[in-house]
Amino acid sequence: MIENHIIFFIYTIIFIQSTIGYGYVFSKIIGKEVLQNNLGYIGLFGFFFISLISIFTSFFFAHNYLHNIILHFIGLIASIFFFYNSIKLNELKYLLILTCVLFIGLYVYKNHDDFAYYHLTYALNLSENQFLVGMGNFSHGYRTFSSLFYFHSILYMPFIEFYLFHSGPFFILLFFNFIILSKLKKNFNSNQINFIFYFLLLSLLFINIAFYRIAEHGTDRSAQILLILIFSIFFEILYFEKKNEIILNKLKILLILVFLASSMKAIYYLYFLLIPILFFKEKIFLVFFQKKNIVILFFISSSLFLNLSINYLNTGCFLYPAEKTCIIKQEWSIPKKEVKQMSLHYEWWSKAGGSAGYKSKIKKEIYVENFNWINNWVKRHFFNKVSDTLFGIIFISLLVLLTFKYFANHKKNKTIKIHKLIFLIPILFLFEWFFNHPSMRYGGYVLFAIPIFLATSLIIQKFNIKKIVMYKILIFFIIISLASYNIRNISRISKERTIYSYDLVRSPFFFIDEVNSDIILEKNGFKIYSTKNNKMCWASKTPCAYNRNLDLGNFLWMGMILRNDK
Repeated sequence: MIENHIIFFIYTIIFIQSTIGYGYVFSKIIGKEVLQNNLGYIGLFGFFFISLISIFTSFFFAHNYLHNIILHFIGLIASIFFFYNSIKLNELKYLLILTCVLFIGLYVYKNHDDFAYYHLTYALNLSENQFLVGMGNFSHGYRTFSSLFYFHSILYMPFIEFYLFHSGPFFILLFFNFIILSKLKKNFNSNQINFIFYFLLLSLLFINIAFYRIAEHGTDRSAQILLILIFSIFFEILYFEKKNEIILNKLKILLILVFLASSMKAIYYLYFLLIPILFFKEKIFLVFFQKKNIVILFFISSSLFLNLSINYLNTGCFLYPAEKTCIIKQEWSIPKKEVKQMSLHYEWWSKAGGSAGYKSKIKKEIYVENFNWINNWVKRHFFNKVSDTLFGIIFISLLVLLTFKYFANHKKNKTIKIHKLIFLIPILFLFEWFFNHPSMRYGGYVLFAIPIFLATSLIIQKFNIKKIVMYKILIFFIIISLASYNIRNISRISKERTIYSYDLVRSPFFFIDEVNSDIILEKNGFKIYSTKNNKMCWASKTPCAYNRNLDLGNFLWMGMILRNDK
């Protein structure tokens, strides 16, 4: 029905505008100079700010229609005020055009398997109920906090309901594209064509080609997209920025992106280690820790505090499943023995110990030690997930490198001297990934791409190319990037129409399975449900639990989920 498509599109635009509105408010709070950044960054700031608001308000209110209408009304008013009082109307026009160009990626019939298991029901539970302490007792899924679930919960609105609960990664991809395209344009026009310029171009090609399928992003790929931006800003500050005010501005962006990525997946707190390296550039730490920067420190501290609090209130561990962070046993706590078992299981899984259709015969605790896992990992994971990704990265690098080399003059450009140790930083992160959690979804895609793109970019920057030729090559690769994204999504939709009978003309909404649920606990007027026949929760009545042995108590003003194993 045509009205479904209109609702789908209008709500997407409303949510984008509201997010930008909150980005404007956030920028005004942390420092007016931040507003000088392009609209893509303002959008990411808004994403960060809305996620914080969503987490905080969930302790007091369900994110129902009323809550969300008020929230987005404020965001839209802020957005209107922002554009009315700024010179960014032209940027808004380009952002809306880019939204239309990328919009096909939002048409999804089949989401990833975890979406049915807990992504959808987690966000829906937040929309229908106030936060419940001890939700980790519902299922394993409720123990893995991500700010994406909280962002999705505020997209619950009349008519559209939960049918944009997969769109958070689309917003991240949209703002990423806008940031990269804006930077390429700005650097080209100002003749700042250095290795970062080519690094951004290679990254744009890779992300749009490899991460085209929004339904597969989950909570992982959005954080990896942010990691590209984190490293690009890190390189910019390290090698090109000299003025303290510009360095401080970019440090603020870097901090927000690191904490936004970490709120999606806790392993990305590791990349905070990039910050101390920059603090010693021009002794910038002497300037950063001043009264005027207390606000940004307050917000990133609040992000850390809220993220750790949600983890603790869900599981009794500040960073589940790290057993050492399960400090004080609470009534709702997951037993330490079980936490330890799950920690071992996640490591075993990431090292290709088991998955759908296979399972190593070696005991888990032995399998993960002393590289006992390496042969199986090479067989099960390197071929073909890692190898296919490496092939794609190398192909993109060679294509761009050879294209620029073909049109280059014999004369070489003067280039800034880059210390070889710069490669050590991303490679160290890659080693950490390989030794501890070598699954591509835990950062592998981007961690393989960054050092290869960096090396390729350092070679290309030596080429001397006429500006008009450079412009044509740049436009060519941008078109290739966006066209590949759309062609791959058209092909995906065509397959979904064939395999799943996806009637896109009738409805743009994703598939949900109709499941029957029953009440497993009713106390003080509050009900907890579970599905029959061990089916996934999908969009059934919430809160939906996979564990049926539960009890209900109170913690402060909130409900509390307890195990009832008697």
